[in-house]
Amino acid sequence: MAEQGEGRTIRALKGAAGLVAVMAARRILQLGWRRVTGNEPPGAPDDNQVPLGRAVAWTLLLGAGITTSRMIAIRYASFLLPRRLREAAAQTESPDTPATSA
Repeated sequence: MAEQGEGRTIRALKGAAGLVAVMAARRILQLGWRRVTGNEPPGAPDDNQVPLGRAVAWTLLLGAGITTSRMIAIRYASFLLPRRLREAAAQTESPDTPATSA
């Protein structure tokens, strides 16, 4: 989840990075599934024409791949954000902090 001192801008950037990672991971996993199995990945969980084992395997692969790629993207985005931007967002979000004069 979001840290206490994070600003909206940082949360939005992390969210955008996570969304891009999810879309990319899903596409890569679909392509990999087609290449390995020769079939399309299961489309709907309630499709009775897809064997249960194949549906479970796809669900586990997709869930693990998406969750992992999202976590890595958010951590990497957090690492790449400049310290000054993080500190400025923390100052903006916490009005209790006394303003320092330059």
